[in-house]
This record gives sequence, structure tokens and C-alpha cells, in this order.
Amino acid sequence: MSSDPARADQAACTEAVLDVTPEAAVVSNLGVASYVLAGVEDRERNFYCWGSMGLTTPVGLGLALAIDDPVTVLDGDGSTLMSLGALATVADRDPSNLTVVVFDNGVYATTGGQRSHAETTDFAAVAEGVGLSAAHVSDDGAFVEAYRVAVEGEGATLIACDVAPVDPEARPPLDASHVKRRFRSAIVDPTR
Repeated sequence: MSSDPARADQAACTEAVLDVTPEAAVVSNLGVASYVLAGVEDRERNFYCWGSMGLTTPVGLGLALAIDDPVTVLDGDGSTLMSLGALATVADRDPSNLTVVVFDNGVYATTGGQRSHAETTDFAAVAEGVGLSAAHVSDDGAFVEAYRVAVEGEGATLIACDVAPVDPEARPPLDASHVKRRFRSAIVDPTR
């Protein structure tokens, strides 16, 4: 659980994603989202977006349009701020197998903890403004419920989740070619 009662625990929420949708392809943002995901479980169906700030949600959208499996994007507030326009494209295409989670810790954690502009941006309202189903949560239980509703729903959904800043020790594999090959194999041949 988060030490801040007004914010969810990012690791607990990430664990819930894998518990609720163990078959999901999970695309995670550079830095903290990938570190937390790898710490919870480094698995073949994780795609870590190294060095691609602002591209996690577009990568997840492309994947969701290409496969029938559930696709979950674990994005950050800073990365989402860099590509707010992508939410309009997600809403336009509206794949029912896509859930976008924006972990909002209020800082650019990967680059040194500088304050982001997330405090003046309501990600759920932005998503709803472009026609995307959205929820805003601030605790672990509300996250689990919102995630269940999202994956059972008919269209794409964004969940904005306030989380406490963390700096986990776990790191996913740095070999991008290896991550790409194992992910592609897991998606193309899920019986492996």
C-alpha cells in the first residue's frame, strides 16, 4: 500500500493488472512504469518502451488494433502530457481490447523528479473530452474496480491513477532486441 493515503500504490495496481488480465499484452512507459512492471513480474508479454517518452499509448493502440488479446498500456503523466493528441486517436479507433493506465505521480521521475504539469491536467477529463471512456482513481481498491470495468467494457478506456512517486530497484532487460523478440514470439505463438 502507498504511504500516502491520497495516492495508490503503483506496484499494487500493476500487480492487479496482471492478476485480472494474466493474458494481457502489457506495454509500459520508459522508466518507472517499466521498473515497477519488471519488479512485479518480468514476463514475455511485457513490452518495455525504452527511450520512447510519449510513444507508449500509440504503441499500445497499434498493438490493440493488430491483436484480439487484451492490451494494457502503463503510461506515466509526463509521457502522456507529451502525446495528449494520441488520446483522440485512441477514442476514434476505440478498440475494445485496450485499457490505458496513466500513473500520475506528479513528477518526471525518470529524469530526476522535476515537477510535471500533471497537477493542472485532468487526464480523465481530457480523455472524456475527446470521446474516450475514462475514470480517475486515487487508491488501490478503486483502481482494481475501475480496471475490471474497463477490461469488461465495450470500448477503449483510460484510467488516471494518482500514485506516490517511487524509485524501484528492479530494472527490466535492457536488451531491446531481446525484449522485442520474446514479446513477438509470445504474441504470435501464445502456447510457448
